[in-house]
Amino acid sequence: MRVRALALLLCLLLAGCTRVIDTPQPKIGTPVAPIPAGQVGDLLSQDAQKGDDGNLFVTVEPDECSGLAREVDPPFIFDAKPAAHGGGHWVADVGRQVYIEEIVAVYHATFDPRATLAQVTRTIESCAGTSLTVTALDGDVDTYRVLPQPDSGSPDIVAWSFAAGTWACDNSFVAAHNAAIEITTCAAVGGYDVLSLAQDALQRIETLANTTA
Repeated sequence: MRVRALALLLCLLLAGCTRVIDTPQPKIGTPVAPIPAGQVGDLLSQDAQKGDDGNLFVTVEPDECSGLAREVDPPFIFDAKPAAHGGGHWVADVGRQVYIEEIVAVYHATFDPRATLAQVTRTIESCAGTSLTVTALDGDVDTYRVLPQPDSGSPDIVAWSFAAGTWACDNSFVAAHNAAIEITTCAAVGGYDVLSLAQDALQRIETLANTTA
């Protein structure tokens, strides 16, 4: 009887010294939603989907204002770390040729479009009146001046412009749900209705988000 009691005590002591290791549960990655990465190309307009690469702006100085003009790895798109991105180039003929670049991206579900739009707005405001030295893919270097920021008329759209002599670029940045679209239109001074393109872009975001939600 005494032997059995000693054996039981030994088992209890051993059990009391056993280390229990909790295996951590694997973390589920934040989804790319509501618009999945595979649909990033659907954010482009039909014209851009049929287009090719244009003479993109490669470098911009000063660097803190590069988001206003750089089209290769554009900061407004890439600073938020997209899960997928794409782009397209096309030319509109409105009595003069307008060169249009669209850059699109989708992000993880934690993407904050309002915070991103606010950061874009702060950059535009801080660079107002600044001269931008812009180098294009073909090696051309031009100096542009950032113009006063126009009102986009939408909380989901930010607009800005810069010009050099008789040449100007009107731009917009659209963000909603987990997607963003940047549009650049460059042509002889006279402007182009970039806000209508931005509104169409916002509608594409909304349609895809509501379709996949």
